[in-house]
Amino acid sequence: MNIHHLSAKQVQQRLQEGSLASDEVKKHLLQRISQFDDELGAFIYQDASVSSTSASLLAGLPISFKDQFHIKDRPCTFGLNQVTDSDVTAPIVEKLIDQGASVLGKTSLPPLAMDFQTSNRIRGFCKNPWNNEYTTGGSSGGGAAAVASGLSFVDIGTDLSGSLRIPASFCGVFSLLPSEGALCSEGLLMDPNLSLSHFARPGPIAREPKDLGLLWEALSSNRKAEIPKKIKLAYWQQADDLPLDDNIKDLMTQAIERWSTAGHKTEYAKPRAFDFREAWKTFGYIMGYETSGLMNPFIRWVSLLTGRASRKRSPVFLDNVMAGYRRNTRDYSLALEKREKLIEDCQPFFTQFDAWIMPVTCCRAFKHITPSSEHGPTRDYKTPLNINGLEINYFDALTAFTTPISLIGHPVVTMPIGLDENGLPVGVQLVGKMNGESELLLIAEELSKSMSQPAYPMPESSTPIDNLT
Repeated sequence: MNIHHLSAKQVQQRLQEGSLASDEVKKHLLQRISQFDDELGAFIYQDASVSSTSASLLAGLPISFKDQFHIKDRPCTFGLNQVTDSDVTAPIVEKLIDQGASVLGKTSLPPLAMDFQTSNRIRGFCKNPWNNEYTTGGSSGGGAAAVASGLSFVDIGTDLSGSLRIPASFCGVFSLLPSEGALCSEGLLMDPNLSLSHFARPGPIAREPKDLGLLWEALSSNRKAEIPKKIKLAYWQQADDLPLDDNIKDLMTQAIERWSTAGHKTEYAKPRAFDFREAWKTFGYIMGYETSGLMNPFIRWVSLLTGRASRKRSPVFLDNVMAGYRRNTRDYSLALEKREKLIEDCQPFFTQFDAWIMPVTCCRAFKHITPSSEHGPTRDYKTPLNINGLEINYFDALTAFTTPISLIGHPVVTMPIGLDENGLPVGVQLVGKMNGESELLLIAEELSKSMSQPAYPMPESSTPIDNLT
């Protein structure tokens, strides 16, 4: 067995007991990156430095970070074709380094993390390890590809509208989107002193729920939790009148049947007051208002004037986001009030159920698509995605299930449930109780026992390196 076949938890344990050394593990991963990443395009920067102690929790575990995190004296690109050395370190990175993490490198993302595919002028398209013709999703696609292919044990990404969940689903790995406010979201923007008031959340991507649990312990110092032997699960498969790909629906149905057979209670249900159209509108306005506040006013108004056609094509996502670009403070306040009311209305539902399961996207992973237009980091896609023979807008198909969950701020574990007819992974969102990350991770671990997940698509060298016995 090679080092990269181990889980992050297994590596951490061996580092702590001294049967593995941090520099040995890191050297192994860097060798793999040099062998395979020219083709994959997961990394923008690699870091060969080693400074850690086995006495710490992470004990020198190499961790990669999305190239959106500022790390002092290391390059940061934000997916743009320019490099600057950061003067500060994002608090979440600093916390992991304090716990013994070793920075492996920075992973690829679209410019300013503003796309649901991962491509940029530095590395081109980041390729899905299961099939290089297909997208990894975005914007944390480099990290998901690195983890799935054994180039990294854990990557720390970010999520605003699905940027952890979509790549995890398309690449067949796990991700944790913590509750809003659970982790510091500073140090994620080009100006590290700025941050968004809502929705932007950092979180880990890994191959196993236990690996997410290890990172959550390092980030929150909270791992103790208990779950019932028989878990109560709600599930939902319909985002208003948008279609759900038949392959995804079938795999979800099979997963629900397995969990029912295992003795867990399953029920088709959603919170009583949960309306997808209202959630899309409320999320979009808040996101548009807050993100446009970081824009140059001239660029913001140009975007409004030139974006009419794209708004018309995307009634679920872009139309609502660009409505927020008008920055009407009264409408913004009303949207925040609607959000708080929805969060309050959802709480009885999460006392009735231990977790709520829903798709990540309406569509399956698709082949790389080149933007029809690109103005700076802003991209548009005129060509729709095909779902069950219907043409659905690119942005709407990818965000219909993610943005409503971003809106309510609950934690989410994305977990793989199988492969589609093209041999590509499909995942689901496992939504938990507010601030119930530890319990949700245990639920994901328990549900995973009923799933038969194919081996990860780790490429192997013709001459194995660092074999373990």
